[in-house]
Amino acid sequence: MRSKTVHSQLPYSFTSKIIMGRLSNFSNGRNVHAAKKKKRRRISLICILASIAVTYLLFVSLVMVGFDGGKKENDGWAASQLRPPGRRNAKDDVVKSHQQQPPEKKLATLDDFCGSCMFRGMNFNCDERIEWVVKYKKMTKTEAIMDNLEYCLKEGVPYVVEANHPPKNISPRTQPEKVELGPELLTLLSGSFIKDISRDKIAIAPPKTTNGELEGLLDMRKAEDILGSVLSAAKYGDREYDTSNSDATKSEQGGRTAEMPILTAYCEPVNQTTWEIKPLPNRPGPTTKDSLIPVEFPNVKSCKSLQAQWPIDTPPVDIDPFLPWIHDVFPSADGKSVVFIAQNRRRCFNGQRRLQVGEKVPQGVTEHKGYIHIDYKKNYFMRPQSALFQHVPVKKITVDNEKDDEDEPRYRLASHEDADPDGMETRMICRFKQFDSNTGKLTVVGYSLSVFEVDYDYHTFRKGYLHSATAAGYDNHMIWQSQLIFKCPVPQEYHEQVKSGHTVVDDYSTLFVDLIPIRTPPRYTPPREFFPPRYNFKGEKENLFVADHEFGKEHVLPKIDESGRWENIPVCMPSLMTHVVTKGDDLNSLILPPELSIKNTIDILPGAAPKIHKVIACTWAATTFRTRGNRAQVDDGKRRLQEWLEFNLLSGFDHIYVYDNSGAFTNEDSLADVIDLFDKTQVTRVDWPCKICSNRDGNEGERSSQYAAESSCRLRFGAHARWLGSFDTDEYLVPMGDFNSMGEVVDKFDADGVKVAVFKSSPAKPRFDLLE
Repeated sequence: MRSKTVHSQLPYSFTSKIIMGRLSNFSNGRNVHAAKKKKRRRISLICILASIAVTYLLFVSLVMVGFDGGKKENDGWAASQLRPPGRRNAKDDVVKSHQQQPPEKKLATLDDFCGSCMFRGMNFNCDERIEWVVKYKKMTKTEAIMDNLEYCLKEGVPYVVEANHPPKNISPRTQPEKVELGPELLTLLSGSFIKDISRDKIAIAPPKTTNGELEGLLDMRKAEDILGSVLSAAKYGDREYDTSNSDATKSEQGGRTAEMPILTAYCEPVNQTTWEIKPLPNRPGPTTKDSLIPVEFPNVKSCKSLQAQWPIDTPPVDIDPFLPWIHDVFPSADGKSVVFIAQNRRRCFNGQRRLQVGEKVPQGVTEHKGYIHIDYKKNYFMRPQSALFQHVPVKKITVDNEKDDEDEPRYRLASHEDADPDGMETRMICRFKQFDSNTGKLTVVGYSLSVFEVDYDYHTFRKGYLHSATAAGYDNHMIWQSQLIFKCPVPQEYHEQVKSGHTVVDDYSTLFVDLIPIRTPPRYTPPREFFPPRYNFKGEKENLFVADHEFGKEHVLPKIDESGRWENIPVCMPSLMTHVVTKGDDLNSLILPPELSIKNTIDILPGAAPKIHKVIACTWAATTFRTRGNRAQVDDGKRRLQEWLEFNLLSGFDHIYVYDNSGAFTNEDSLADVIDLFDKTQVTRVDWPCKICSNRDGNEGERSSQYAAESSCRLRFGAHARWLGSFDTDEYLVPMGDFNSMGEVVDKFDADGVKVAVFKSSPAKPRFDLLE
């Protein structure tokens, strides 16, 4: 069972009231000059206010033109002037000759059915829709035609509803507009800008210092520079500030040796221009294999420092956006799964700017309420990142005339009805390999399909949003699309070895997993249109995403070695053995004793990880950092952390995990010396130097490093505690009333059946009457 999460700050607040007074000038009536002067000031003020009001009204009418996001378009002069060609307002069609008579309406019949017409703007016609309805809705063909007739009428035939046939309450399907791509976008989205580069001409040099103000806003690099920066980061290290030689990240012993497998990303050029072809074209295996760009990461060589060494700031995702942007990877406590925590790289390029008066929208770009993305090219290139959040069904098949790798499973894209049970809701193929240090041989030992920790489409549906993602990319407000969490099931014969940590020798793994993403376009349709069968969702016409039409029944995935992928990801020890205890320690001896007052209220599932703490805390901190929007620089991170640790240990937290982000800003200092002031059984430091990719405010920012750290702490260490809280170092949770410690507070929560406790966040000032 996963531990509950506490999000909290001070449970009480004192609001300072600022009483603003106005000083008034009084006249005794005798000072006529003062009275006239006061009257002139009043007239001037009225004139100024009137000018401001007129200016504001002109600004609203001329500039503030709304983006048509499924709502009515502005009918003003500005809207008609700025409306893109081919899109007309309803009022544009009203101006007709008063002598023109409306066409005579008649009741539509079967003869008025247009089978070749496109169904509701979809990518399939009405005949295909009727065929699907007959097959899956169990209707006769006549019933299916009549039920869909209003969407499949011949041109010029008005639809009239029968008196006893009430109108259907179905909103029109909102589809992203198809736009013609400009030359720059066409080159970018076709993948040719990477595919056509000769690697022999790429200059690989140590990474240069970047301008932090531009991070996440605008990528000025050309194609060869992007490839060169990824290759340079792979060779020399991914961090601008190298912390690999610090005492905190040095491995006590061992690490990856020269003959052991190297973490490698095989980057596959992505051609997004084929996504509109139905069914989706197959990727030819041999041709795809020749186009792969291998990027090796020799600096990833320690399990204890894996989070600090993983390539995050300049990832291979910048070349192949179908690769998950991994921030952390670790086995579950029971050894049955390898857990991945990834972020949505596309959200890093969601900064926006207002269009200037008279400025034309670049060809192929979608504007939103008068704004466009600052780096729309990178935002559009990263569209495959959205697809990774959506499941895809697959079916295992046998491919004729294939002799190589006979044990490798082959899959084709399928509908839910045809998919295998373990392939119903997946997105990655996982291949496990064992390294024999005696022979130097790497052997494939098993395969599995990835499993989502969260159903992102269902979450979107429950929150009432129409789309899980949009082609234009204005969806950063959907924060649950920021973090991609999934796992690869470990072959059963390796469960005990992974659980006990015996697959790790001298601080590096002998068991590896390859991660192969299944490459399909993002679905921009409403999420309920492709819900898995387990939800038993039965809508009248909602199931409009037809897998057999989108993918066909013969879309066979290429072989693993012919596909873009992450390869040789080390399967290290479970988290407690890596950061808290020593391999071989008996965790059962650390389990909390049962407490009679709450023993019947804690739901411990069979086989769950041992609970060694009652309540723990996680924080993401640094010696120095910038606030949101880079408005201020904070340089007293050490002082803040020390005070915060002292307080929370006194208030009853059993253990605190500090994700040290100092390496994102400097290689000269860290929080290690502060953490060393505390007992190792109370505070654990995790070196976490990856940067926030976009520190902009609100819906344009992406605090990727912080979000990933919170999930890493929850999934790594939360399994071993009854309660877990995530805090910043300026947030203090104070037990009050009848409670003397946080342990007593969570005991009460357990007794009351509380699963999640959320405390109000508000500013506060000290209680000076309680201070000594």
